[in-house]
Amino acid sequence: MTFLDHNFSAAEFYKKHAYGLALFGPETAPHIRRKTLGSSKSKATAQMGDLYFSWNIKPDDLVLPRPPISVQYCHPKLGAAMKYVGMSKYSEDLTYSDDVPESMNDASLEDGVVEPLPRRVEEIFREFKMNLSQGVFPPLQIIHDPNVGFTTVALEDIKKHTVIAEYVGEVTTVEHTAGSSSDSLMFLLSTGDNSTSLMIDPTATGNIARFLSGINNRSNLSRKNANVRTRRFVIDGQCRVALFTSRRITAGETLHYDYNAGIEGKSLDEW
Repeated sequence: MTFLDHNFSAAEFYKKHAYGLALFGPETAPHIRRKTLGSSKSKATAQMGDLYFSWNIKPDDLVLPRPPISVQYCHPKLGAAMKYVGMSKYSEDLTYSDDVPESMNDASLEDGVVEPLPRRVEEIFREFKMNLSQGVFPPLQIIHDPNVGFTTVALEDIKKHTVIAEYVGEVTTVEHTAGSSSDSLMFLLSTGDNSTSLMIDPTATGNIARFLSGINNRSNLSRKNANVRTRRFVIDGQCRVALFTSRRITAGETLHYDYNAGIEGKSLDEW
């Protein structure tokens, strides 16, 4: 399977990670996992080969997504959707340029309040990123609706607080986006100066986060539809944005995220 510059073989993935996927699959009883892994509750996750799985989940923990049970991956349709909207590159990381180098994403310049993740949650987020590099993507699929455009739906039930994606794209300044017609811009860093405040622009480069449906939380009606939240946070001295489920999502549901939330770092429960 190839889309844009990304290669992935679902068959090879499921063959390589068959044991871990089965152990943490819905058909395996919890006592079987406890017998295999032991009863330690110090870590939020368990490592099986190259993959990490959520294990001892606490209320404030992020939850690692588990790939779909079947070989129904979102990627064929993700690639088609990206090409349709004119995107040129798939990426799971922020992209910088000579005009906006990575050094500009300095969280110490933030004029608001953006907190670092608690150490336990930071570790889960890092493991989420490592899982992505191995091909563990949330059980999501992109659908084209002739009335509203592209939407993202759940292929299976997804637990509350599951990480859906990091919001990524090209990092640019607020000043440079002044005349942009993009409806997918996301605030990254606010310095109080438009020439140094940063935005994420997934117009040309990005991932599945580009295709989640946004709602405006200033509307009570729209707010009721939100089942995904954004959280802006500091990691390694830089600002980043993650999307996670704010409640349990059932198979077939469309994902809607609140693009006005996450401006200030809060605990998961506060969101």
